[in-house]
Amino acid sequence: LMGIGAAPEGVISAAALRCLDAHFQGQLIYDPAVVKTGLIGESKEANIARLKEMGITDPDKVYTAEELACGQNVLFAGTGITSGNIMNGVNFFKGGARTHTLVISSQSKTARFVDTIHMSGKPQTVSLH
Repeated sequence: LMGIGAAPEGVISAAALRCLDAHFQGQLIYDPAVVKTGLIGESKEANIARLKEMGITDPDKVYTAEELACGQNVLFAGTGITSGNIMNGVNFFKGGARTHTLVISSQSKTARFVDTIHMSGKPQTVSLH
């Protein structure tokens, strides 16, 4: 996987790969001239200053999955928004929606696919007299 997601996306990716016992390396991109999206701040210098305020002294450090998702037991859950190779996207229908979610656990070494129907509208109530 290669992309220009932000730090939270890196942590999520690291968690998923830890659950799969896979290799991960991530590095911050702080130079707007490299990314060219306008999404990472106004200047390289301002971004470096912001990183220092957050306690990051080496902005070029390469992070491992264990550093970004450092818990003993890690759980990843992701729900498809648009359809892809692993999961279907959200499917809306009259009265609700259907979602597909992947849940991976480092503790149980399992990957589960959860197919859920979300019903909209008022819940029905039953009275017993």
